[in-house]
Formats: sequence, structure tokens, C-alpha cells
Amino acid sequence: MPFARNIISALALVAVMPAAVQAAPSGRPSHDFGGEEALERIRAADANKDGVITRPELLKHRTAEWPRLDRNGDSYFSKEDLPGFARSRWDSGRLATMRQTYDTNRDGRISRAEFSSGPTPAYDMADANRDGRVTEAEIKSAISALKQS
Repeated sequence: MPFARNIISALALVAVMPAAVQAAPSGRPSHDFGGEEALERIRAADANKDGVITRPELLKHRTAEWPRLDRNGDSYFSKEDLPGFARSRWDSGRLATMRQTYDTNRDGRISRAEFSSGPTPAYDMADANRDGRVTEAEIKSAISALKQS
């Protein structure tokens, strides 16, 4: 099932993915969508390996990861990109939340542009001082806050 893990990892990338750290009704980050995993995945976006992730690095990383989602190469992430056993999950869990977040034109699928330039709540949460740069210390602090909530 390595492919299934790759799809799940790609979805977690969405840390990049807004669903990963959506606020629960309490106003605290939700664990329902793998917030800690999303924060961990932010590290992969550090293109120049300087220990700081900028928003442009993050968005460039998302663009580079697009082919992992758009398996059929039609420029959209849709139910057809999932293996047969995972298609039943299209309308629930992470997939439904991802679609609700990124599918801005509400056509039931996510375009490359919608994904690449979509919201970045995990990044925003980690960027505690709002300087447009996420440091290793900020990632660790955000992970710690998620674990305590």
C-alpha cells in the first residue's frame, strides 16, 4: 500500500494544508486532520536548507508536489486521481475538507492554481511573530501547542 501512503502524505502536505490546523469550535487547533503532521511537513519546503521557511518557498514546494495529487495529469485533483479503494473517502474526512478549502470555484475538484496558491493556516499558525518566515523554533513551538491542546 505504498501508493496509499503517498496520497495520504500528499494530503498532509497541504500544510501546508489548511485542514491540518483548522480551529476547532473551541478556537484551538484541531487534531482531526493531522495538524502535527502538517507542521512537520513544512520542513520539507526549506529549499535552501537555511532552517527558515518563507511563504514563497512553501508555495513553490506545493507546486512541485502537485504531480503527486494529479495522478492522471488533467490539471485537477479529483476523485479520479484516487485509487479505487480510496474513492469512497472523497466525500469525507481530509479529502472533503481539502476540497472545501481549496475548491474556490466549487466545481468539485481542485485545480493546480487553487492548490498552489491556496491558504496556508499551518504556516500561518507556526509563524508566531508574523515576519513571513517560519523557523525551526516556531515549528517546535506550534507542535508543542498542538500536543497541549
